[in-house]
Amino acid sequence: MTETEKRRYILSPGWCLRGWKLLPYAAQHMYAVKTVFFREDEWRLISACDGQTEIGFETLSDRERSLYESWEKRGIIRPAGPGERLLSEQEYRFYPARFKENVHWSVTGRCNYRCRHCFMSAPHAAQGEPSWEQLMTMLGAFARCGIRSVGLTGGEPMFRGDFWDLMDAVRDRGMIVSMLYSNGLLVTDDFLDELEKREMWTSIQFSFDGVGHHDWMRGVSGAEKAVLSALKRCHERGIPTHVSTVLCRESVGSIRESVNLMASLGVTSMKVGNASPQGEWKDQTEHYLTREELWEAFLEYIPHYFEDGMPLTLGLDGFFMYDKGRGGPAAVFEKNIPEERFGKALMCGHVRREMYVSPKGNVLPCMSMVGSPTEEKFPNMLETPLEDILDRESLYMDIVNFRISDFMEHNPECRTCEYRTACCGGCRAVAVRDHPDDYLAKDPDACAFFRDGWKERKDALLKSIGQL
Repeated sequence: MTETEKRRYILSPGWCLRGWKLLPYAAQHMYAVKTVFFREDEWRLISACDGQTEIGFETLSDRERSLYESWEKRGIIRPAGPGERLLSEQEYRFYPARFKENVHWSVTGRCNYRCRHCFMSAPHAAQGEPSWEQLMTMLGAFARCGIRSVGLTGGEPMFRGDFWDLMDAVRDRGMIVSMLYSNGLLVTDDFLDELEKREMWTSIQFSFDGVGHHDWMRGVSGAEKAVLSALKRCHERGIPTHVSTVLCRESVGSIRESVNLMASLGVTSMKVGNASPQGEWKDQTEHYLTREELWEAFLEYIPHYFEDGMPLTLGLDGFFMYDKGRGGPAAVFEKNIPEERFGKALMCGHVRREMYVSPKGNVLPCMSMVGSPTEEKFPNMLETPLEDILDRESLYMDIVNFRISDFMEHNPECRTCEYRTACCGGCRAVAVRDHPDDYLAKDPDACAFFRDGWKERKDALLKSIGQL
């Protein structure tokens, strides 16, 4: 490298410079859910990637050179061509709000199915449906706060008569629909034509509750045929698909067949869980699987997953997961955070980047809290500006900001538990299910996983089949 060597970099297509309160320095992708934050000294370097600024590499430290090389390798920046400049939408914008990357947004509480296990009681439209004006109020607030991505769910989001108007309104604000959540009945060829016409390259997550059991769980004859047809259509068009499966006592034996069928239809990932004892399912105790029954079923299935060649990325309700992109088995229960980091480590990192908004406009940490006794205690963005909800003291922000150290102080018996650095208190949504007034309560599932020997049994099984 000569002393006169200069380089000019520019942000890669799709990347823009953004900032929020407390997090003023970031690069964000405009068409994917990706945000990279920078320290102040790094910001000086990335800000020079405007296509015009000449960067004298002989004046940079080794660390600064390595940063540029890393950003180029990650596709955030590229060498600039002659005369290139940033597009106006790539230039820096600051939003006077706390950062949120994505909103999981229930745009209706209505549904065209009668699912037996619906935790938000969509068959009875317990959450109602926001008006168009209310939807636009919420969407406008998302845009003001610099939220670029929404995932549309319900109920059944496509059941809204103004669904395509909503999709256009999202796009017109420079936002993306990162995921659609659907039962599949309305995902026809005409529907996919409309998506493609708008160049909205969203993923779709379908509900599928087990081969031979789906119609019964969904309360509609032909539901299984409809969702399988929708998955096939998406696969043929190259649209990424994901699947969520809810097990009950009747369907627990269908895991292997269902996983392999989903893989054959090109499904990227699948999560399998237990029905929640709330909403429609609240009084149907004869269909519940106990925690122990569910985990025994997982232990029985896991060897088959590897025998079948790990057909897709799989999550088994926090007990086990295997990400085909990264490789290697893991478990959501196992956080494994060093004790010296408890003071900074969040109870839930997910809620820092994402939030859930119910059909009523309630802002919640996650969707699983809908229909629970605690739901109405959270702030409502149709009554309070979202900027204020994300910035002022509220139950929502309390949960967002809880550290593991807060949990340990609240639960002194956990400080001496041998599993404290692995468990770290578990999931807040599960904890408040049984303790709606105690947001730092222990997660009983995480406790049982570690203290009742389930982790040891899972690890022993994985070792016996050469996967650990």
